[in-house]
Amino acid sequence: MHLRQYEIVTDKDKLNIDIRYICEKYSTIKQWAYILHDKDDTRPHYHIYLNFGVGVDSKIVAQWFQIGENFISKVKGRKVDILLYLTHENESQKYKHIYDRSEIVSNFNVSLEIEQSKMIGDFVHYSYAQQLTFVNSLPLSEKVVAYNKLKKLWEIECQSKVLNTSRNLQVVFICGKGGCGKTYYAKKMLDSMGLDYCISSSSNDPFQDYLGQKAIILDDLRDNTFSDSRGDGFEDFLKIIDNHTSSSVKSRFSNKVFNGEVIVITTTVPLSYWFSSRRSEYNGYDNLYQLYRRIGTYIVITSNEVKLYSKGVDSKGFPKGEPVVYENELKSIVFEQDNKINFNNVFDKICLKSNTLPLLAEIDINDNLLPF
Repeated sequence: MHLRQYEIVTDKDKLNIDIRYICEKYSTIKQWAYILHDKDDTRPHYHIYLNFGVGVDSKIVAQWFQIGENFISKVKGRKVDILLYLTHENESQKYKHIYDRSEIVSNFNVSLEIEQSKMIGDFVHYSYAQQLTFVNSLPLSEKVVAYNKLKKLWEIECQSKVLNTSRNLQVVFICGKGGCGKTYYAKKMLDSMGLDYCISSSSNDPFQDYLGQKAIILDDLRDNTFSDSRGDGFEDFLKIIDNHTSSSVKSRFSNKVFNGEVIVITTTVPLSYWFSSRRSEYNGYDNLYQLYRRIGTYIVITSNEVKLYSKGVDSKGFPKGEPVVYENELKSIVFEQDNKINFNNVFDKICLKSNTLPLLAEIDINDNLLPF
């Protein structure tokens, strides 16, 4: 056999080598785990799991462990199935003695892998994006099957979300000039809350990259972002940020359901100016108040301060109450561009250096036009 994963099952008295020593000696073995079953109704025996990442001849493995090749077999099922078998936690072995996971000797966290394997389909505790990341970490032989299963379960989850329209959504509005730290604090806030998130990447399709994360940052959003041929997108935007009722969101390739807990809006335009050009069509402030009342937290960021208003927004789009003021930590942080590629060396190879440089007298520092 020439496989990436093997299972070894052999009686204790027939194995005359130090298992751990062999597993650590050969770097070809990427992951290994073993346990002694000595509380069963059979002779004490070892179960050894080996993962090479690439195909390895079973004859070589037999030589390492000084056993017959007949004691080495192909892993049946998924990787997690053999890990569960080590302790008899799988359904087919539930009537046998259950070994404690601490009895497993391994070079990786077996318990963590077992628990992560249970996350597929658990959209209460894990987002689709988190589950997709786990699936991508699986061995190639398991990846496609796990992905197809996850994709089907996600489709069912999205359809069920459309049927169950109730939700509890928090909307945070962050405004400030460019470069003051709006996105920086949006990400830092969600990280501290333990929420995975998506950052909108397209002004005309903010939900294009949404994969079921618990939060989304609608970065540099404008009031006309959701505009289309039917109008200015006001009604669509109201549905998206509705705190209690879920609905599908238009996206370029397919409509999606946002089933997260937090939407963070970052923008350079204060909320009171949103949809101002169409204010007369909304009967003054009456309909716009449907927008304002959905904003639970309003944050204003300047170069020096972060002002947080936690009492919502009034009927004219201004934050209520007095803010809690924090120091903007970015004012003391200098971000330097980390050029990992030396582009001078690159251009040295593809271009001939010029010996002429522009004279300072030829450069008009008051000229705002491009230098070409």
